[in-house]
Amino acid sequence: MTGSRSFPQDKANSMLLALLLMAPGVLAQQEPAPTGPVTDPPAAAEPQLAVPGAGQEPRAQTDSVEYWLGKLSAAVGNLEYSGLVTFEHQGMLETLQVFHAVRDGEQVERVRYLSGEPRELISHGTGSACNRVVSPLGRTNQWSSIDGQGSGSYHFILRGGERIADRDTVVIEARPRDQHRLGVFLNLDRETGLPLKSILVGAQGKVLERYQFVQLDLSPISDADLQPGSADARRIDNRHACESAQTRWQLGWLPDGYQRVAVRTLADGDMLVFSDGLSVFTVFVQRLGPELEYKGRAIRGATVAYMDRVQVEGTNYTVTVVGEIPDATAQRLAGSVAMEPGS
Repeated sequence: MTGSRSFPQDKANSMLLALLLMAPGVLAQQEPAPTGPVTDPPAAAEPQLAVPGAGQEPRAQTDSVEYWLGKLSAAVGNLEYSGLVTFEHQGMLETLQVFHAVRDGEQVERVRYLSGEPRELISHGTGSACNRVVSPLGRTNQWSSIDGQGSGSYHFILRGGERIADRDTVVIEARPRDQHRLGVFLNLDRETGLPLKSILVGAQGKVLERYQFVQLDLSPISDADLQPGSADARRIDNRHACESAQTRWQLGWLPDGYQRVAVRTLADGDMLVFSDGLSVFTVFVQRLGPELEYKGRAIRGATVAYMDRVQVEGTNYTVTVVGEIPDATAQRLAGSVAMEPGS
């Protein structure tokens, strides 16, 4: 695809850490690391979201979470559509234009940011957990592999209906069973199963991120609509399976339900990816230069990045945890990273 540019993966990882932890124009919040022992975050209270239609019975008594998640999976994998989406995080509101198509059985998506700094993303594949650089819509691919009983870490609840982008939707809540992950509300189009709205919530039901379609067109997408409009467009290739390289690093603590799903070898260290089937976080362990020897955390919407250091046999390593998880959980994870005995 001409006009796009891709970045070397190892360099991209270091750039990601720098952007998350050092660029004030990118982050909505940056804080020094808390002192004292790391404790569990408070248990999340039941979200106090005002969901129109909540408490109403589903239109068909035979409706179930499994039925709707199955419909979601089919929609994400097969439907072509375009539309306008609003993305809200940390008091910021951005407008995106999205084109989603299927080519040779693979999903292709072009996303243009219509507000703020001009940006454009073009992705191929299903949003691999190995790649943190995805559009706000990318997380719906995680849902397409959940069957309502596939993750014991959440309680799935049908919450009635709501009208989004002039279309009727059904609301599904994924309520965490512990304090180490975020809650999710997802609105699925009743006709197609397409996700039209997603809300990530933290403790006490605080909304951290929200994306929502304001206009939807289900017409087929032309090849021209998928072409980049700028030489600065970012291309993301998610068509390859996650790597399972060897690593010397391990986590001494992991929240229940999470498993290591991938390991990638970087030029300056390792990248470990963990998932509970719905939520994903990544752990980078790298030998970086003094300019990136930073300790602290940064939060942008639902995404937290926590950076710490660990010393092994006189060598300093930087540990960074990045994911849509509570910040106290990210801090505890970073503090549990150690080299395997005998490595």
